[in-house]
Amino acid sequence: MAKRNLSMKLMLILDPAPVGVRASVTEEWDEILGAVKMAPRVRLFDTEEQALAWARSLASRRGLKQLFLTDNRKTSGG
Repeated sequence: MAKRNLSMKLMLILDPAPVGVRASVTEEWDEILGAVKMAPRVRLFDTEEQALAWARSLASRRGLKQLFLTDNRKTSGG
């Protein structure tokens, strides 16, 4: 029986929200024949820490130790 090469990564995207932070988590699998990407799960959180805890929990349930993070929120200069 042939072994199937499959790798998965979990991506967390933080976006600005009127209150708190908007977090989107997307799972992506890379296979021999191409990549498969699921529709993002989106939630609103009061803090960045809550969003990170949520994403880490999802990653842990899937046996992943690494999250890929993109932060689209504007930083205040100065």
